[in-house]
Amino acid sequence: MNIDLQSLIDRFLDLAKLNAPSGKERPVADYILEFARAKGLSCEEDNAGITGGTESGNVIITYGDGGTTLFLSHMDTARSTASVSPVLLDDRITSDGKTVLGVDNRVGITAILSALDLFTSQKLESPGFTIVFTICEETSLAGSTNLIPHQNIEQAYAFDSSHRPGLFIIKAPGAKEFKIDVHGRASHSGIAPEKGINALKLAAKAVSDLPLGRIDSNTTMNIGPFHSHAATNVVPPRVELVGEIRSGNNERANEIEDQVLKIFNQALQGSGASFDFQSEWDFQPYEIGEDAPVRKHLVKCITNLGIKAQAVSSFGGSDANVLNAKGIPTINLGIGAQNPHSNDEFILYEDLLNSTRIALELMKNEI
Repeated sequence: MNIDLQSLIDRFLDLAKLNAPSGKERPVADYILEFARAKGLSCEEDNAGITGGTESGNVIITYGDGGTTLFLSHMDTARSTASVSPVLLDDRITSDGKTVLGVDNRVGITAILSALDLFTSQKLESPGFTIVFTICEETSLAGSTNLIPHQNIEQAYAFDSSHRPGLFIIKAPGAKEFKIDVHGRASHSGIAPEKGINALKLAAKAVSDLPLGRIDSNTTMNIGPFHSHAATNVVPPRVELVGEIRSGNNERANEIEDQVLKIFNQALQGSGASFDFQSEWDFQPYEIGEDAPVRKHLVKCITNLGIKAQAVSSFGGSDANVLNAKGIPTINLGIGAQNPHSNDEFILYEDLLNSTRIALELMKNEI
C-alpha cells in the first residue's frame, strides 16, 4: 500500500508544535481524541492521571472488538516544545538547534495514527486491536502503571525506541530507586563547628566510596539529587540524596543495594550520625524469548516489508517494562527518534515512513 510521505510529515509537524511535557499532555490528548471521533472510532480517556494531578489520562482507542494486541506510544515529551522551529532538510526533520524537536515520542504517535488512518480509510479487515497513548512516560511511567488493560490483551508493541525501524528491544533492565537521609547535628560553623556533626561531609564520604557508573555489563548505579538545606554559617545537620540501581537481574540489584547500606554504615560509624534508607522498584527488568509469539510475529511482519529485523538490548526504561511486569509480553520498536531529549533530535523521512509501514502491517496481521 502506498503511503503519502507528505501527510506523515504534516501530521508530525502538527504534533511537534503541541507543547505537552509530562503531566501536561492535554493538547496531545485532545488532538488524538478529535482524530478518533472524526473517524468514528471508539475512544475514551481513563483516570490514570487523577492520583498524580496531571492534565489528562491515557487515551484509549478500540478498533473492532479490541482484539488481543495493544499498540502503545506516549504523549509527553521530556522537555518543552513550546518554541520549536522545525527545519525540513533533504532527508530529515530537525529543530533549529535551540529546542528539542519532540521526536520522542511524536514520531510514535504519528506512525500509529497514520497507520490507523490508512487502515480505516481503506476499510481493511482485522479481528480488532487496541491503541493506548500514555501519560508521564518520561517521568514516572504513571500512564502505563495505572493502565488497566482489557482482559483479552495478550501482547503489545510500543513505538518508542530511538533505534531505526527494523530494530526492536527484547531486553531491558529494571531500575530501583533509593533515598537516603543522613542525620547529623547542627551548630554554628564559625563559633562552635566542633559541636556539630556534619551530615554533608559524612554523606559525601560515603558517596565517594560508592561504585557509581557502570558496575558490570548488566548493572549501573547513579546518584542524582544531593541536598543540604543548611545556611553557610551552620554545620549541615541533614543531607538528602536520591539514586538508582539499574540492572537486568533483580538479585544483582539487591546485592548492590546491600553494598550501599554497608558503605554508609561504615562512613558514619563512630560519628554520632545516623541515616534512613528507603528503596523501591521504579520498573522491573524484562526479556522476550526468541520463541515468544509476540516476537516471532513482529519478525515476520518486518520481514514481509523487506526490512531487516534485528533484536537488541537496551539500558533504558519505558512503558514496555511496566506492561511486561503486568504479564503482557511487550516489545519496544525502533522508530528512528534519534538523539532523544537533546537539541539535536531528528527523524529521517525514511524512518517515519517505515515506522508507519510496520504499524500498518502489524494492524493488518494481528496475532
